[in-house]
Formats: sequence, C-alpha cells, structure tokens
Amino acid sequence: MNEHTTAARPSLPRRETAQLTRLLEQARQGGGTALVVHGEAGLGKTVLLDDLMATVRGAQVLRASGAEFERDLAFTALHQLCAPLLPLIDRLPAPQRTTLRTAFDLEEGPAPDPLVIGLAVLGLLAEAATAGPVICVLDDAQWMDAGSAQALAFVARRIEAEPVTLLFAMREPDAVPALAVLPRLRLSALTGDEAAALLARLPHAPLEPEIRRRLIAEARGNPLALIELPYDLGPPGYPGQLALPVADLVEQTFQRRFRALPERTRRLLTLAAAEPRGDIRVLRHAAELDGLSLADAEPAETAGLLQLDAHVRFRHPLVRSAIYRLATDDERRHAHGALARAFDPARHPDRRIWHLAQAADEADEHLARELERLAGRARSRGGVAAAAAFLERATELTPDPAQRARRAVRAAQAKHEAGASEQAAALLAAADAGPLDDAWRARLLRLRGQIAFTSRRGDDAPMLLLEAAQQMAPLDPALARRTSLEALWAATGAERNGDAQGIRAVAAAILNGPAAPHAAEPPGGRGTADPHAAEPTGMRGTEPTDLLLEGLATLFTQGQRAAVPLLRAAVDAFDQVNDPRWLPVACRAAWDLWDEVALDRLATRCVELAREAGALTFLPLALNFQAVAATYAGRFTAASAMTEQAHALTEAIAGAFAPYAAIVLAAHQGDRGRAQDLFDQSVRAAAEGAGGFVTIVEYATAVLHNGLGDHEAALAPARQAAGRSRLFWSAAALPELVEAAARTGRADLAAPALAELAELTEAAGTEWGLGVLARSRALLSERPGELYEEAVARLSGTRVAVQLARTHLLHGEWLSRAGERAAARASLHEAHRMFDDMGAAAFAQRAARGLRELGDRPVSSAPSVLDALTSQEAHIARLVATGRTSREVAAELFLSPRTIDAHLHNIYRKLGIGSRRQLRELDLRG
Repeated sequence: MNEHTTAARPSLPRRETAQLTRLLEQARQGGGTALVVHGEAGLGKTVLLDDLMATVRGAQVLRASGAEFERDLAFTALHQLCAPLLPLIDRLPAPQRTTLRTAFDLEEGPAPDPLVIGLAVLGLLAEAATAGPVICVLDDAQWMDAGSAQALAFVARRIEAEPVTLLFAMREPDAVPALAVLPRLRLSALTGDEAAALLARLPHAPLEPEIRRRLIAEARGNPLALIELPYDLGPPGYPGQLALPVADLVEQTFQRRFRALPERTRRLLTLAAAEPRGDIRVLRHAAELDGLSLADAEPAETAGLLQLDAHVRFRHPLVRSAIYRLATDDERRHAHGALARAFDPARHPDRRIWHLAQAADEADEHLARELERLAGRARSRGGVAAAAAFLERATELTPDPAQRARRAVRAAQAKHEAGASEQAAALLAAADAGPLDDAWRARLLRLRGQIAFTSRRGDDAPMLLLEAAQQMAPLDPALARRTSLEALWAATGAERNGDAQGIRAVAAAILNGPAAPHAAEPPGGRGTADPHAAEPTGMRGTEPTDLLLEGLATLFTQGQRAAVPLLRAAVDAFDQVNDPRWLPVACRAAWDLWDEVALDRLATRCVELAREAGALTFLPLALNFQAVAATYAGRFTAASAMTEQAHALTEAIAGAFAPYAAIVLAAHQGDRGRAQDLFDQSVRAAAEGAGGFVTIVEYATAVLHNGLGDHEAALAPARQAAGRSRLFWSAAALPELVEAAARTGRADLAAPALAELAELTEAAGTEWGLGVLARSRALLSERPGELYEEAVARLSGTRVAVQLARTHLLHGEWLSRAGERAAARASLHEAHRMFDDMGAAAFAQRAARGLRELGDRPVSSAPSVLDALTSQEAHIARLVATGRTSREVAAELFLSPRTIDAHLHNIYRKLGIGSRRQLRELDLRG
C-alpha cells in the first residue's frame, strides 16, 4: 500500500528517469535486476517511482511500503508485496509452499528458515513472470521488517535470468544492511532552474521575488520543501527558521497545519497515524469506538494532509510522523487503545496485543504474558525480530523484578538471534541489575559469551562461556557440557585469528569439570601423554558431543596420543547424529585424526542435514568444510562451486563471509592474484575484529609459494603458522615448513617441525598422515628413495590426491638431482598429469620445469569437456546429468528454474550439444 496521495502533486521530470527506464527495458527483455533508489526525505523518490510506473505497459506491478510502527512485525512488507500472487503458491515445491504459508500465518508449521522463505518468494515471482515481466516496488524500505528485507535481498541476487525488477526506495542507502550490496541510485536535488520551474507550476498565490529567491536557496533542491513551504508563508520577512534541516522544517509545517484543525479531526488523524497499514475499515471501526466518524477527516483532506478512499493515504510519511510525534503520550495511548478494540482477537491477535501494549501506561502482567505468547507464535513463523520486539515490550510491562529480569534475558536471546546484538547487550545489562537465581544468571553469562563470539569483538568469549558452563554444571549438566563445547570452539576461533592463548586453559578447566552421567571408558582406553600426570576428573560420557568435548580438551592439554581414542569414538558416533549443529566440530576432529575419509563423509553429511533441516544459515560453514575436503581430493572444480555457493548464501543473509575454503583452494590452484586478494581481505577483517583467518592465510601463503617453487618466500609464513598451536591449520603447515626449510638449507627449522609432525601423524596412524610423514622424512634423509616409495604407496590408497601428486613431484625432483633421469621423468610426468588434471597450475608448472631440465617436454592432459565451463556451470551440468529436473537443481542451488535453464543453454552452446541426454553421455569428471 502506497501511503502518499497523488493529489496536487506535480510530476517531476528527473535526470534519473532514463536510467530507471533502461532498467525496466532490461526486465522486459528477460534480464532481472534490482536497484536501491535513495535520497533524503522529500526528494521525490515516491513521485519518481509513481511517474515511472504510470508508463509501464504489459507488466505486473507489485507494491508495498515499509511502516515505521510495523518494522518489528514479521514479514509484513513481504506479505503486502506477495498478496496478489498467493493464488500461485500451490505451484511451488511442497517445502517452499509450506514455508511461505507458515511465514504469512496462513497455516501452522515448523519455524521456517529465512533463506527458504527467500527461495519460496523467488519461486513465486518466477511463476508470476511466466505471464510477463514483474516489477516490485518497495517504498520506504528503510522501515521494512528484517525478515522481509532478508528474503528480498536473497531474491534480488538471484533474478538475473528472470524478467523481474526489484526497486527499493529509502532515505539512507545503508539503512537496510541486507540490501547494502545492491546497486544504488542516489536521487539528486533539483537544480535552481528546476526548482524555479516547479514553483511556477504550483497552485498557490504568486510569490514575491525575494521570498521566491530565498525559498529556492533554503529548500536546497528538495521538491517537498518547495511544494509545502509556500502554504505557510507569512509576510515578506519569511522565514526565520531555515537553518533547520529541510525534513524538520517541512515536518513543522505539517504540525502547524495539524494544530489548526478541529479537535475531532486531530483525534481522528492521531488514530490514522497510529495504524500504519492504512486499512480504512480498521480506522472506521476505531473511530466509531472512539465516538468519531470518517467525516471528521474532511478538514484534514482540505488542508492536504491526507486522502481517504479505499485506503488511508497520508500526503507524505513526514505527515504521519509529525502527527504521531505531536500527540501527547496520553493521546497516543488513547489512540492505540481504540485501535486494539477495533481488531478481531481471533483474526488479528498480533496487532491487537501490540496496540494494547502501546496503550498500556503501567505494568501489566497479563499483557506481558500475552506478549510472551505472541513472541512464541512469531518465532514459530520465523519472525525472530518480531519475537524479540514482543519480548522487549513484555519486559517493560512486567511488574515483578525477578520475572522482569528473566524476560529481559529471553528478549536479549531473541535480539541476538535477530542480529541486534547491541540491543541484546543493553537488555542483558538491565537483567544483570535485577534479581536472578543461579540458573538464570548462568544463562545470562552464556548469552554474553555467545554475543562476544559471534560479534568477534574481543577475546573474552571462551572464558565467559566457560564460566557459564561451570555455573550451570550442578543445575543443568547437559547444557553445561554443550556450553563447554561452545567455549572450546570459541577458543579455536582465536587460534584461527592468530592467537592460541587460552586454549589450553579452557581445555584444562573442562577436563577438570564434573563428569558426564553414565560415564564409560572410551574405546582404546583413556590414555595419557604423561603417565605420572594426575587423572583429570573430566566429563567422560557416551554421547557424541561428550566424546567430542573430552577428545578436543584432551588434545589441547595432553597431546595427540591421549586424544586419538576419544576423537575416533566421537567421529564414529557422529555418523548417527541427525543434528547438523555440531558436525563442523566433528569435521575438525576428523582433521586432527588426519582422516580424509571421515572428513569428507562428515562434511557431506553436514551439508545434507543442513539442507534437509532447512538450516540454510548454517549451510555456508558446512559447504566450506566440504570444499576443503574436495580441494585435498584434487576436485578443484567441485570445490570452487561449493565456495561460490557458500559465498552467495552468506551474502544473502548479509553475513560476514569466512572464505577459508576459497583461500586454501586458491593457494593450491597457484592463482597468485586471486589468492593475494583473499589473503588481504581476510587479514584486514582480522585487524578489524571481523573474523579474519590469520593462521589459514599463513598456511595458504606457504602452500602457494611452495607450489611456485619459491621456498624462501614460503619459509616465514609456514614457520608462523606452524608455531601457533597444534590445531588443524597449524598442523597442516608443518609439512610446508619441512619442505621450505629443507629446500633452503635450514635443517635447524626442518628437524623440530618434522619431530612434531611425527608425533601427530604416528598417533593418528592414518595413511594420509603417515604418507605425508614419510615424504617429509625423505626431504631430510641422506637415502630418501625408500621413504618416497613408502609415501607414494601410502598416499595412493587415500583420497588426498594433492598430497600424492606433491609426493611424485618431490620424488621426481630428487631423482633428477640424483642423476636417475628415467625414473625422474616418470615421477615428474605423473605429477604433471595429476596437477594438470586437477587445475593446480603452479605445481604443474614446477613439474614442467623439472621435465624441461631433463630435456623432456610435459604432456598436457586431453582437454576436459568441463574446461569450457565456469565452476557453477560445471556443477549444474553434473547435477542435471544425474537426471535431476531444473526445478530440483534450482532448489539445491538456491536459484530459480529459469536461471538453471539459462545456464543449461550456455552449457549446451559451449559443449556443442542440444539435450540432457547428450549431457548424460559426456564424461563430467574433473
């Protein structure tokens, strides 16, 4: 619903019209796009869009407006926009259909994931677009609720193949974080000549030249100021307040007109201002309950403040805000009370209770309980922000101090989940001042730790979470253990950013905490690195998370040998876990075991479970783990598609992208430019406290330079990464350090790194670890031949193709130096073939140099049919070749079916084929 009246509002020829017209033409030709039109209040954003929509032919126009007083209610703007399309909802796949109907409160269902809602809206718009272009106009988008903004941001990034245009009009370009990455068009102020032309067209008495000159100067090109201020002109001494911002000055003119209205008209306008949906039926009913009628609006319509027809339309949002702010607290409460009575409790319980809450002038436990109940309803629809708003107001209305403090903790939890961590922290401060028992104080402390961890603004998260776990232990042992695992995960996050301090302290405290119930000796015995060390009281248990917790804590305190039995038991146990939340931690346990099979299996399961559970906000992390496993397996094309999908999903939820898989992939590909961009991005993010990955960057830098054959450049970053701790990225850097140090004659650095690598890999006992160890030993051995052969034999039975290829390369280089030219050629040819197949360009060039030094020429592999495709196209081709439909592939990749078909068209063209059957006949490995 557009709340701006078109009466007495002249159109404004704008320089920006041409750009917007080109945008619509692009949609008519089948290419979707999105744009944020921004500018200060009164610049004419709505007029521009109205004028533009008046020229549209042959397209369906959908409109919605954000409302300042409804920004905390779930999916209100999205529901407005999609209401005309609801008859098409049955065409969507069942999960999307159910999700959207649940979000719009049309049926009961599980709490929907925000990204699934976005995918459903994308599908709905795509269905509508089969009949012709669709144009979506979101006015006053700065007031959209968070759920609507996130869903539409998701859609905006995925309509490139759809004849769909999304236009967002807002005041400040960064007012909606979810839309921050979209293209922008800044609406310019009118020039002096344009302002003079507009004044000449307005239906008011001629202005004196001096007043006209000053008005044009002081309005600063703002059309609303030029239109509205002349109505309030006084004698030639006008005006004495033009130092105020234009929006404030215009709002004051509306307030003066409001004060001049009859008392009954003012009361009716206050009612209208407090009901942001502009529903004429609601206003009529509320007015009647308050002894008024719609006829009382006539003086306001005459004054040009609003228009009543099928909707209540204010002249401008500033009219609404001016009236609402001018009303006294009592007048506002009175208006909300009348509106609450006007809503049917059965059909509109949320709006009725929300108005009642705004009408309350004192604490009211009954109302607080109702708000708490509505918060649960909102959460079940995926409206976390709405739930947080309900709980916050419930807290304010709670009379009992202890209950108020508990509700403040619940409200803070919801605010945190909704991404409003600063508001959550303020609520926690209020709760902390109230009377809380031990259990609630522990919950408060845990939430503080979670906020600290997700905001990445400090290093206190692990200790806060640990303290919370210790307080919870006698009250809720299971929650205490989960909180301990969160503390340990937070501590490993500090290591990723280059700070390993505190991990062992956290781990030791966990091991010395209370034991889990039904404790059992883990397979292979508990083990200890030091036979004289005191047995920790530790929290042993048979639950997968208990085993994982103790295994990791043992790893950080007693070393690899003591931890392996527990970690192995945990990894095996997670094969039966159907909750994806802790699978990433299990993936890192598989990494610590040097078990690539378990790593790939758990990462793949994590992705599958996240998809099945609709936990799409969790999916980017799972895809990153899967991409790393694919990189180590030499499946670079698949890894690239996974990292692109993870990035797109993170972007869709306006999250901070953690590109560690992309960093590792770029390093192994030998793409110096791409790798350096990612390295710089991550290090800058770490410096800003936004979650960069310093240790990963150091490890990947070492891989990149070792691949290029620049071992001197690889030495420093490998040494830095390997010296941080024994966590997975640090451990992965040890073979890089051994190679760089050995090739630069730094045996003093290579020998201790080799000893540490031996301790880790021998304890794990896997072919991956032992194969890399044998290769690393060969680099320092005077008789390395047998060690290289052992490494090749071990790694040939694994999935870590990258490590096998690197072993062939190092073996071939040693054989060449030893004068065994025929054997060297064979090893280097095999290394070159493997690297060339997987796309590891730098390592392949290094093998090629070795062959040329032997007077031989590298033989490039036969081109793969995938070489002509982008990584995304290759991924789509593989999925389609399995027999999946475009709709099924679109659902998996969070795209529209038309986008999949557009990609297929390009795939067919590039591969010289014309059907899915021909695609299935091609070799799409690689």
